[in-house]
Amino acid sequence: MIFAILFILAFLIGLVTYLLSEKWVVAVLLSMGLFIVNTLADTQAKDSWTFTLIFGLPIVFVASLLGAYVVELRRGEPDDIEPEQSDVN
Repeated sequence: MIFAILFILAFLIGLVTYLLSEKWVVAVLLSMGLFIVNTLADTQAKDSWTFTLIFGLPIVFVASLLGAYVVELRRGEPDDIEPEQSDVN
């Protein structure tokens, strides 16, 4: 259950960051950075840091990348791009 909540939060952070910055790398790194800082700030759970980082970082990476991808899919291709015309002689 906690990993599902983590996935949803990382997805939303990646989505919003990509909307604001237009760079997927920034969206992914911000989500992962927030996750790492939040994990390491919990000093009472030092015993579970390894478990949390090993299983949580891939989830955060994929979720935030998916958030950026969804934004890019929803925007679609711009209408002002003309298709290439081939020269037929």
